[in-house]
Amino acid sequence: MNQSPPKGFETLGRAKRIMTENIKKPSWFLNLTEGFRSFFEFLNCLYFLAFYKYTKQGNGQPVMVVPGLLGSDTSTGLLRKFITKLGYKTYGWELGRNLGNMEDLKLLTKKIEDIHQKHQQKVILIGWSLGGIYVRELAKANPEWVAQIFTLGSPFANLDAPNHAKWVFNLFNDMDKIDPVLRNQIPNHAAVPTTAIYSKQDGIVPWQACMEQKEDDWHKNIEVSGSHFGFTVNTAVFEIIRKSLPQ
Repeated sequence: MNQSPPKGFETLGRAKRIMTENIKKPSWFLNLTEGFRSFFEFLNCLYFLAFYKYTKQGNGQPVMVVPGLLGSDTSTGLLRKFITKLGYKTYGWELGRNLGNMEDLKLLTKKIEDIHQKHQQKVILIGWSLGGIYVRELAKANPEWVAQIFTLGSPFANLDAPNHAKWVFNLFNDMDKIDPVLRNQIPNHAAVPTTAIYSKQDGIVPWQACMEQKEDDWHKNIEVSGSHFGFTVNTAVFEIIRKSLPQ
C-alpha cells in the first residue's frame, strides 16, 4: 500500500465544521428503537458467523478494536472473533469500560507501540463511535505505527452536532473542558488510509458527522444500513472490513 499521503492531502479543520454545522439530531423514533434493532442485528450476526465460510487472508497482521462510549471489549468480541478467523491477530483495548476519559489515549499509545514492536508491523485500528475518535487521534499522532483505520459511526466531523450521546458523556466528563487544541483538530484527516463507515439509520449520532468531508484515495466513506448500537455486529460492516484488510 502506498505509504505517502495522496496529492492534495490537507487538514480541513474549520472547513469541515462549516460543512456540517446544520445537522439535525437523529429522530426520537430511531433513538428509541436502537435496542430493538441492534438485538436483531446481533441475532443475524450469530447466524452469519455460524455458517460463514472462512478463507484465511491475513498473515498475523495486528488489529486492535476500541469500543464506544460505555462499551467494553465484550461489545467488540464478535467482530474480533471474525477478524481472527480471517488470519489476523486481534487485540481488545483492555481498559475496561470506555467512560470517555481522554487520558486513555496515553495508555492506548503505549499499547499500539508495544503491539507494533511485538509484530514488527504497523497496527490496523478499528474504533466504534467514541472509539473511532480515539483511533483517528492515535493515527494522527503515531502514523509510523498505524497501517490503516476504520471508524464505525464515529461523529469526528462535528462533536457539536446535535446527538443523543452528549448527556451520557457528560455524566462522566465535561465535553466543554476537552483540551481545545485537541478538540479543534479532531475533524482533520489522519495521514493513513481511513474508512469511515456510517448509517443513516443511526439513532444516537447524526450520520453526516460520521463522514470524511473530503474523500480522496486514502479517505473513504461507506454507508451501511443499521443501528448505532449494532455497528460491531453488523454483517455489512464485517464484509467491508474484510475486503479492506491487507492480504
